[in-house]
Amino acid sequence: MRFSNMSNRKLWQKRPNDGQPKSSKSISFAEEETITGSSPSICENASESSFHEASEMSSTSRFAILTEEVKAEVDIIAPKLERETSNKLREAMPLGTLRFDRNKLYGRDEHTAKLRDALLRVKLNRQKRKTDVGATTEFVLIGGPSGCGKTALATSIEDDVERSATGIYLQGQFEQTAGEEPYKALAISFQDLCWRAEDILGPEGFRLFQAETTKNLDALELRFLHGIIPSMDHIAPLPESATNTDYEEFMKSKDQKNRLHYGFIKFIRVACAAFSPLVIFLDDLQWADVSSLDLLKVLISDQVGTNLMVIGCYRSDEINQSLSNMIRDLRRPNKAPSKSRLLSREGSKKKLLLASMASTGSKGGRSGILLPNDPSTSRLMLPSQAFGTSLVLTDLTLGNLSVDDVITIIMDLLALEDEHVAAPLAQILQRRTLGNPNYLKTLITVLYEDNLLSFNYGTMHWSWDLLEIEKSSFATDNVVDLTRRGIERNSSKDLRHLLLCVACLGSICEEKYIRLVWKKSNVGQTSERVLQQLLSQAVEQMFLERIGQSQYRYSHDAVKEAAISLIPRSEFDTLLQQVGGILFEELAEEELETMLFLVADLLHNSEWTDNKLSQLLLRAAQKAKGVSAFSSASFYALHGIKRLPNLGGDEDENVQLAVKLYSIAAEAERSLGNLPQAKLLCEAVIGHTHFPLFDKLKAHKILIELFVHEQDDFDLSLNYSLDLLDETIGCHFPRSKAGQALGALRAIKQMKLQQSIPSAYKIKDLSMMTDPTRLFGIELMQAATFSAFYCGKPILMLIVLNKRIQWSLKYGFHPSMAAAFATMAGVFMHVLGDWERGRRMATAAHQLVQKAKSCGVPSNAEEEILVRLHFLVDPWTNPARSLSNYFIDGYKICMNQGDVDSAFKIIISYVFNHLLSGKELNDLEGDVQCYQPQMAALKYDQWEYLLDLVGQASLNLMGKSEHTISFSGKIVDESSGVMTQYRHTHFAIRFLCAHFGEYKAGAQNAIKIGYDWEKKYPGVYFGYDAFHKAICLYGEARNIAQLQGNSCTASPSLSKPTSSLYKKHAEKYHAMIDSWVKHGAPNHVHHLSVLNAEKIALLSCSQFVEPKEVCQLYEKAIRDSVRGGFVNHAALAEERYSDYLFGIDNKAEGIYHLQNAIGRFSDWGATRRVEQLRVKLAELAGGVTFQD
Repeated sequence: MRFSNMSNRKLWQKRPNDGQPKSSKSISFAEEETITGSSPSICENASESSFHEASEMSSTSRFAILTEEVKAEVDIIAPKLERETSNKLREAMPLGTLRFDRNKLYGRDEHTAKLRDALLRVKLNRQKRKTDVGATTEFVLIGGPSGCGKTALATSIEDDVERSATGIYLQGQFEQTAGEEPYKALAISFQDLCWRAEDILGPEGFRLFQAETTKNLDALELRFLHGIIPSMDHIAPLPESATNTDYEEFMKSKDQKNRLHYGFIKFIRVACAAFSPLVIFLDDLQWADVSSLDLLKVLISDQVGTNLMVIGCYRSDEINQSLSNMIRDLRRPNKAPSKSRLLSREGSKKKLLLASMASTGSKGGRSGILLPNDPSTSRLMLPSQAFGTSLVLTDLTLGNLSVDDVITIIMDLLALEDEHVAAPLAQILQRRTLGNPNYLKTLITVLYEDNLLSFNYGTMHWSWDLLEIEKSSFATDNVVDLTRRGIERNSSKDLRHLLLCVACLGSICEEKYIRLVWKKSNVGQTSERVLQQLLSQAVEQMFLERIGQSQYRYSHDAVKEAAISLIPRSEFDTLLQQVGGILFEELAEEELETMLFLVADLLHNSEWTDNKLSQLLLRAAQKAKGVSAFSSASFYALHGIKRLPNLGGDEDENVQLAVKLYSIAAEAERSLGNLPQAKLLCEAVIGHTHFPLFDKLKAHKILIELFVHEQDDFDLSLNYSLDLLDETIGCHFPRSKAGQALGALRAIKQMKLQQSIPSAYKIKDLSMMTDPTRLFGIELMQAATFSAFYCGKPILMLIVLNKRIQWSLKYGFHPSMAAAFATMAGVFMHVLGDWERGRRMATAAHQLVQKAKSCGVPSNAEEEILVRLHFLVDPWTNPARSLSNYFIDGYKICMNQGDVDSAFKIIISYVFNHLLSGKELNDLEGDVQCYQPQMAALKYDQWEYLLDLVGQASLNLMGKSEHTISFSGKIVDESSGVMTQYRHTHFAIRFLCAHFGEYKAGAQNAIKIGYDWEKKYPGVYFGYDAFHKAICLYGEARNIAQLQGNSCTASPSLSKPTSSLYKKHAEKYHAMIDSWVKHGAPNHVHHLSVLNAEKIALLSCSQFVEPKEVCQLYEKAIRDSVRGGFVNHAALAEERYSDYLFGIDNKAEGIYHLQNAIGRFSDWGATRRVEQLRVKLAELAGGVTFQD
């Protein structure tokens, strides 16, 4: 227990350091500051000495020595500082005054020690980076009943933190009366950081902090942060590009929320590099909104920020379900679910369809839990640990004080030396208060004010009457009642009104807003002088405390609750609405936007008769949705609906207002998973007679999404879209197979007409589509296209795509036209075989995107066409080596536009292209390490899994895994067998089989899976897969043929399967690749050359073929591979060539080409394959060892 209100914060003020401002010295992010921050000379000498003596020691030993020395310094300095502070306070206190020592905690020694241990670990984290010892993120959870001293314990380390050269202690508080304002405490904390950063870091350090923030956060992430932290502009102003685009209109709610979280993560990482330590204290978590708890979980789960300590306090007897679930998850000592376990849960039609292209899960193979000996501290190794950082949970529970603790308090408070004198009074007080520290302090203060505890100047001792104290009626009071009595006794009517006004303005309020509300609401004195006197009285009597120069807050929650209880609840509710009305009417627009949530919370129950309140609540709902606070968005929107005036005709302003409120409420409820409520809201919009057809579109689209998410029924969503098109605007699509076949023929015929692909000039002259009916129809057709694809109805999808294109050409330009052309380009290339027309459509898609940009139309058209073209067109029309920068540019565009899913799809194409085109494997490993944490942080498990496949394949090839063609390494684990049901896993296995010479396994896998995959999914990977299948099939066919040819008594087991079976399947893939090359696919020219040589080499096993002819084909294959930059396939061709040469007893040439294969595999970075081929070469060369 500490007898005080929270120590005054020096917000936004310069803090002295040895008499000089900290800003007098610029501090680099990489600079190593003093660890304790209290005596620089001592710490510097100690650290220099220890590192000099341990220069030859291991990094872990140096770290251990440093830890012990720092602990020793803290043990020496901390008690000295505490004594000095206590003595100064005693000297300043006159006789007869209760000496509440605000710097001393009673009965909390064990808790304080654990809190300081956590702080010490954070302070040492920078040194851990240098010594390669795993760093940690600290989360201290402090629970207990109200008034037990949680806040006092949490703030007891504040001075220690801020004595460090670049240490910063941030504090925010959630409040019960905050309504639905999201991120309240976090916003206050980071607001503090933004204003104090320059003072702490100095001019140079602050400029570096600004530069790093701007460099690491893109425009969209900055926009999200600005929506929560108004003073973010002081660190990184919002780019103009972020203010001109309405991202929320087309961003998925998952993307929006995850990008917000990821933006905060990146900002915290930059802050952790600047401030050491960075401590964030969040008080009253039991009142935190759901969005804040979600963000908090993300921040403490990040595995990169290493100077971060988060302290969270909560009332254990008032905990809500969301916080309860969070605490339960943190305390649960179970491993994170493995990827295979997560995959096995996927049962829905939608997820299985998605899984056909990408599986889902998280890396359980790299997660686990370490529990130290101390049961109150748990180290949680969270999933997706790319850098080995872990979360250390320190779980503290505070109870009430014992009689012995109260005796110590009484002895210190009353300057008693004999505990037997203090014991009777302490026993009464402990019994009355149950040992609750805040209650105890309040009761002692009341006894003092009622003269039941007084100072006798004759004896110079304190005196009290135990019988009178026993007779007092305080036993029926609680701490709030006692505090209210104190306020009533010691304050005027004006002061009480002031306290009520402050209670309406949030946990921390600016003096200018107090002044505004005071003048407009008070019926008594309103002069500035009177207000300043009242504020001084409130601070002096410890009702309020001053923060910095212009802010105030309540000294304790109990004081605020007592102030509110001064008047009936109905009167306080009226005051809330009055204060809200004053702020709404008097604040400038910019200030109102900053305080929008507070004003909306104050007014949401008002009985205004016009639509001003609904407009205000709409603004709050839109702002909340814009920062992914969907619970708050729903709250504001639903209250806005309740306050709507009566609706008139279709053109009524209130109709548009109602549509927006209903739509936001439905979207928010859907994002929260409240699907029945979202459905009801949508049906209310659709069934409303005054709402125009186009205004009902969003409700229809949400319903269509609900059919997928709630019922996993793409057929239902498709039929709903088609029925709606037919019933509302008379746009009919065939449902029968025969009708769809005829419709597809007509669509193909239309698309083959010259005018169906607009020229650049025609695109430029296209006018915008403005007819609401046509806009309604084309939006529904987009939904139908998506559903038809996942229903497995490509013919119907083709018909709908064609209709979208024809409508755009006839009725005006629509941004989705670009994506339709991009998709149709893939259809013509891979379904109809018209590559030339497909290329022209791809060009038109790019031109249409530029058209949308020039018109200033906000859309995600560019991201959509980039994904389609990167997947369906570009790998077939552009050399693989030229695609890398193109892919990266596409990724950046999609991330900047908020389309995370499309961005990661492009990155998957990028890394697969990197792997398949023979670029260095070491660089590929770096790419995987770069993008994997992003996918993990943004929770895109399906793309993360594909990235892991590529990463594990590269590790197998580089010899960093003990396996070759199986995926049981440090990234991916296939031991459960669940992974084998996903096609990408088989693809990666066949890739490894081809390069490791495991032709039998690859051939059997190719036959098992079938050869129609290339037709269904003709993307960046699958053309290469056809080649790897053919190589395995031809390779195994030749192995069998050679074995049968060399064995005079071939057993039946050797003839089954026969060489002809593998040859038959190989020739199908061979013919497929031949057709691609004839269409001009540049990345398959060398594939065809290699397969031509393989086919003739296989033929030579059964009939005579001139060896020279085979050699020429292999040499051409090697030249074509090298010319295209495919070092991996050049190595493969060299190896296959050497096998052929050894088969015809041309040992010298065989050794030469096998050495070439080793050299090329070495250039690629495939160390494991190099080792295998060296062993093979030594055996074939008679035991001679060869080097590169």
